[in-house]
Amino acid sequence: MTGIRWKSLATVVGGGVIFLVCLVGVVLGHPWSAVPGGLALLMAVREVRYLRRLRSGKIAGRES
Repeated sequence: MTGIRWKSLATVVGGGVIFLVCLVGVVLGHPWSAVPGGLALLMAVREVRYLRRLRSGKIAGRES
């Protein structure tokens, strides 16, 4: 393992937290909170998929 990618970790954790907050909003009767929650979840999933491809060697790492 080459180290922790802090930006990726922040993206995944932040997306998960926003999703959970929006999920609570949906449960409490605010259906429009599903839109940002869904976007946050999709962003977190996309980042996890990127990290898996990066680790398997299918893509080259991006410069920061």
